[in-house]
Amino acid sequence: MGLAASQARFLAITSRKNSCEFQSMQLAQQKLSLTRELESATEEYQAALNTTKLIWDADGSGNYIYDLDYKLLMYPSEINDYVPWMVSRRDGKIALNPDMARAAQLAGIPEGGTNISGEAKRELYDAFLTAMVGCGGMSETSARSCREIGLQETAGIGGALIDKADSYEMTITNMINYIDLAADKIKTGTDEERRIAEVLTFSMPKVEDSNVCTSEQPYLKNGLDKNSWYITKGGNRLTNDNGEVSFNLADLLNGNYTLAFTGDEAPSKAFFRSFAESLESLLGAGNTVCGGKDGIKDLLGEGFYEDASESEKFVIDLVDQMIRGFMEIINVGDDDTNIQAFNYAIRETVGLLGDFKDLGSRNYSNDAYNDCITESNNYNGWVTKDATKRKNYGTSAISLSGLAECFLTYYAQAQQGFDDTYFIRQEADKSSYVTDDYGFYYDIKNTNGNGWSTQQIYESEFYSVLFNNLCQNGWYENIYIDDKEYLDNALKNGQLFITGINQDGYYYQDRYNAGAYIMEATDEDAVTQAELAFTQKKNKINYKEEQIDLDMKNLDLEISSLTTEYDSVKQMLTKNVEKTFTLFQSG
Repeated sequence: MGLAASQARFLAITSRKNSCEFQSMQLAQQKLSLTRELESATEEYQAALNTTKLIWDADGSGNYIYDLDYKLLMYPSEINDYVPWMVSRRDGKIALNPDMARAAQLAGIPEGGTNISGEAKRELYDAFLTAMVGCGGMSETSARSCREIGLQETAGIGGALIDKADSYEMTITNMINYIDLAADKIKTGTDEERRIAEVLTFSMPKVEDSNVCTSEQPYLKNGLDKNSWYITKGGNRLTNDNGEVSFNLADLLNGNYTLAFTGDEAPSKAFFRSFAESLESLLGAGNTVCGGKDGIKDLLGEGFYEDASESEKFVIDLVDQMIRGFMEIINVGDDDTNIQAFNYAIRETVGLLGDFKDLGSRNYSNDAYNDCITESNNYNGWVTKDATKRKNYGTSAISLSGLAECFLTYYAQAQQGFDDTYFIRQEADKSSYVTDDYGFYYDIKNTNGNGWSTQQIYESEFYSVLFNNLCQNGWYENIYIDDKEYLDNALKNGQLFITGINQDGYYYQDRYNAGAYIMEATDEDAVTQAELAFTQKKNKINYKEEQIDLDMKNLDLEISSLTTEYDSVKQMLTKNVEKTFTLFQSG
């Protein structure tokens, strides 16, 4: 190769080698940038794991959790118990979304509030209701009932709110609370209140605990007596060292109570089938309990009851008291449909006492006992099991809570015209209980007699409270308030506050977490989305890194090859230069 050609080749190799080294450096920078990008994505993901949102705990139990939003706080519903929880800024003015703000403006409620009263205030209230309908904030039906009931001028500004447990249309949750309150008056109420409380309260004689377990008395294993009966709650036998075991109708509807018999005290299949058939015959002959006889014992007469064993009498007493308890709570009135529905519920519920499911045999009475308790909660009727090694030491059990739930379901079923909404089957998981429908309203006895439904009364009070506070505190429009993310952040950082009812009947402003209903919880949706985004970004970065590693490997190979050729051409060029200088020196 000539000198000129060697020089040209050397320059070309040098240029390409420098270019490859520059590309390699760029790839190294890109890889470093991807590392930083992954670190940033990891930090974002870790931060997302701590993301929280505000939730509403409807009754403080943790069982009914809802995402907090403006509508939940500022519009009437069972979730907020028809009590407004107003969002306000630091100066106390109520934050209204565009619809409510437009209604307040059209009605003429000053943004700074007003202290008008009397007829002028009632006229302003009526204008507010009309504007709310026009702006889509409430229905015309709701507005009409609110006008008829009228403005409650002191509601939310010192006046006592309606006791939700004293209304006559209630969901299962409110009805349970109502029964609990009524049963609590067994010692402190008036004569009539104590009478009702006694009907709602069940009791049985004290059950002595025993841990004796000998070869002569194996039936006493884990405290089971040879011939006895027990009340269990959640599978655990109730005992009371101070006397009787007691519980009320609300406990049955809210818990998991079971009646169990062991040994010779187990119920007679023949007796309870006869019991169910007798009641069926009496009710079918035109007799009625609701609106007529005082319970099923009154209907059956003394003869049937007196011929029963002590344990059989105990069952009759429990069922009779449950039915009389529902008679004290449910408002059947003089309506033929309701009366027939109530007696249908009695007939069908008592009919469950004549149904037995045999689980077969077990070696020990304690095993039979536990099996029966467990299975009775899954079966509408008696569950029996024998203990084969100890004759007559078997167990029979029936769910008292199941009977109560079945009764209400039968009643609702008959009221609804026997459609397929609610029904009872032998297996609990194949039944559709009305008590599982938290939106179903039960007609409860009361003394109002004004013709308005509970929901109408609740809504009227809600809008009276809201209107009174708008007049007292003033209002402003917040166009972002319907956005949950904005509301959460504004409440958490102290930009907005919750104005809630106090025991004195007035509304006071405080932080969102000052009460028992609004709490902060991990935002599972945000965590899931962040995890998905992190995974996608990580996969993308990993793919880019693999491509860069491959490109860098190829460049390293090319640089190595160019270096070898570079050294070879450089050596050849050096020799050509030396040869040329030697030639000219010799001449």
